[in-house]
Amino acid sequence: MRANWTALPIVILAATLIAGEAAGFTLSRFAGLWPWAAASVILMVCATVGWRVRHVVHLTVFAVGVALAWHVESKRIALDERSGTISESGRPPAFTLRVEGDAVCRRDRKGHRTVSFRSSLSGVPVKVVAQFFEDARTPEDGELWRCAGWLSRRKNSVSRYAGRTLWVMDSRLIGKVSEADGRSADVAYRRLSDSLMRRVGKGVEWSRELQSFSGAMLLGRKDGIPYGRLAVFAAAGTIHVFAISGLHVMLIAGLLNGFLKAFGLSRRMCAACAIPMLAGYVMLIGYPPSAVRAGLMVSLYLGAYLFGRRPDSLAAWGVAAIVIFGVSPEMALNVGCMLSFSVMLGIVLWIRWSGQFASPLDGLMRLAAIESMLGCGRRKRAVLWVHGRLEWILGALGISFAAWIAGAPIAAVVFGRLALGSLLVNVAVVPLAGMAVAFSVFGTIAAFVLPQIGMIFNNLAALSIYLMSWLSDMVVKIPYSSVETLPWSWLDCLMWYVAWFAFFALLTRHLPRREFIHVREWEKGDD
Repeated sequence: MRANWTALPIVILAATLIAGEAAGFTLSRFAGLWPWAAASVILMVCATVGWRVRHVVHLTVFAVGVALAWHVESKRIALDERSGTISESGRPPAFTLRVEGDAVCRRDRKGHRTVSFRSSLSGVPVKVVAQFFEDARTPEDGELWRCAGWLSRRKNSVSRYAGRTLWVMDSRLIGKVSEADGRSADVAYRRLSDSLMRRVGKGVEWSRELQSFSGAMLLGRKDGIPYGRLAVFAAAGTIHVFAISGLHVMLIAGLLNGFLKAFGLSRRMCAACAIPMLAGYVMLIGYPPSAVRAGLMVSLYLGAYLFGRRPDSLAAWGVAAIVIFGVSPEMALNVGCMLSFSVMLGIVLWIRWSGQFASPLDGLMRLAAIESMLGCGRRKRAVLWVHGRLEWILGALGISFAAWIAGAPIAAVVFGRLALGSLLVNVAVVPLAGMAVAFSVFGTIAAFVLPQIGMIFNNLAALSIYLMSWLSDMVVKIPYSSVETLPWSWLDCLMWYVAWFAFFALLTRHLPRREFIHVREWEKGDD
């Protein structure tokens, strides 16, 4: 049994594009040459298509990545230069910003109001902080505000595209330009998110912390989570369960698929209905990079059914990477996005690679076949039950191992830490996270119709989150479960991946191939 690697060229193209963008960001001092880079890309495309020069395809994609990175860098450099200028009247530079969320108004001890909200400039996230604010009304989502102030990069930022803070020090330097369009999708989704947030923790008022965790796992709202608790999850290597990604999106897709199948819809119709619903969910949570990646991959996977094709997770990864990094090249410097893509690629490659080799559990399959031939149906079912449980445990360990290998270099570069304990604890934490998300979905929906039932589901979700928190606390207390290290260089990361690639290539030559079909396929044939 051999793995299907037909989608590997798409993955190589995506990796080439990302490498080109990384090279462009590294050589950012030449960002002003991006028009010339774009012109060279056009010539390469003409050579590839018109003159059928096939061997420059990957070079063309690499050049596209460089041109895109330089184009984005030129905008960022212009923004940084503008943020340091002073107008003729002596005022700081002014920017027109749209309120994108998290608008908060606070008062200090002297009664002065400070207003803050989230926005963006040239692809860079910006938090506006207006001190001595005298307007009686807090900014609302979707409104346009003219703000004059000084941009500063946030502390401990590891990326040039990390969030900035725009400090507005005078109430005369900020003013509303236009009202929010109440019919806009962003405003509508924000209002729906606020309504759902009030129901996610219904019945869990006895623990504000667990309420906040439920909102973070279902809606991506991390506002009320204490920083100390997030630090514990980060040290244990389980912080990923609070970043809405593949686990959450696939679970939502599975619930939608099961709900639609209950009405007798075909697989093609279920996919056609589930894809726009998933897009709505990603917009509802504010389209963070990891959720966009997961939503796009699941949509591409389901979209294969619409065209009568066999879905391929490797091809879905490659297309999703090309789309996301092509539209937003700055995502190549986003830690969460790179972790999401690298970990998902590691999991997909592991599942495809390990599936072609003999399993340690194949002996149980032989025993089940013998019991079936002897007519011992009860023993056969018992053997298959044991096989299923052991197969799940081995699969979870393998996926956790693959995810750790793929994400360890990025964690070492950014955080200076290797969470060794995550190899084992994620085997239990990931299923608990799935249960918490499922219970939160049921509880939130039930809260609209049957509040008492919703409270029961919400408390079950809180119990799952409590167990996750307890396991993370236990792992952190184990010696060497989280090892601090010096920040890795790009050469260290390259050698890490090359070493593991060589190791798996060596195993491929010596491991025996799988001879028995999968247990579920065997059961269907036996029935």
